[in-house]
Amino acid sequence: LRPFELTLEDWAIATELRDVLKDATLFFSRDTPNLAMVIPAMDHIDNTLTEQTRAGSPLQPSISAALRLAKKTLNRYYKLSDMSATYRIAMVLHPSHKLQYFAKACWPSAWIKTAKEIVIDEFN
Repeated sequence: LRPFELTLEDWAIATELRDVLKDATLFFSRDTPNLAMVIPAMDHIDNTLTEQTRAGSPLQPSISAALRLAKKTLNRYYKLSDMSATYRIAMVLHPSHKLQYFAKACWPSAWIKTAKEIVIDEFN
């Protein structure tokens, strides 16, 4: 079994990966998932990935590369959520989010305006 023994570098990579994934795991484990949590969860993951992939990051190159790929995948899901009015409606109607969530998260004002218009159009 010696050929399968982890090296010190392997252990360093495993430790970094654990630290990155732990944050996301705890975020998703804290509440009952619902549609209005999708966008905040994606924002949280995006912020974490952005933070972890900054230039000068102490992470192993393999972990940094994996995080960049994860961010690219997450951006694809952001685009897909933009094509569905359901996510925007769920966020705007959620008592603790409403339009203020997007303003606080520095989303573009045009996106916020469109979200408001979608809700008005849907329920008028």
